[in-house]
Amino acid sequence: MQSTYRKPSMFLAALFGTTLLFAGPAPADAATQASHNSSSQSAAAANPCKRQNYRKVVFTFYRGPQKVLLRCGTKSWGYNHIAAHGRWNQSFKNKIADTLWKGYQTSPGVIYRYKPSNTCKPKPVKNFKVVMNSGPYGGGGNVSPQGIITATYEYTSFAPSTTRTVKC
Repeated sequence: MQSTYRKPSMFLAALFGTTLLFAGPAPADAATQASHNSSSQSAAAANPCKRQNYRKVVFTFYRGPQKVLLRCGTKSWGYNHIAAHGRWNQSFKNKIADTLWKGYQTSPGVIYRYKPSNTCKPKPVKNFKVVMNSGPYGGGGNVSPQGIITATYEYTSFAPSTTRTVKC
């Protein structure tokens, strides 16, 4: 009769209903394959609009109770427009969210992060601007609301009003 030797760790694993895996060194091509898979996954995550319709909603932001959508868009508006100008990253996304939530609307659909100054300043101030359309894209009902058209940095300064006199 032949006796079978079992390692104590295998016995404990069977006893507790778990499986222990003992991994040896991986072949070089497996490491390369794992690296290739993670890089292709991160590239796909880096561009959520790759091979997507322009109507697809990529992110949802809020301006009070109102939802503000960032759609894939085209070269002239939306995520694809922002990314094509090399402006998309996590920090930029946070600035869009912050501007929409706390910003100042200067005209319909134009929101600045900081209120344009009403005092005399010698230099323009770097400000963050989001332009959005709450209505349908192109005036039709195909994509409604269109959402964010663009977001960018802009230098804002005091523009004297014709109705009041300001001495600098």
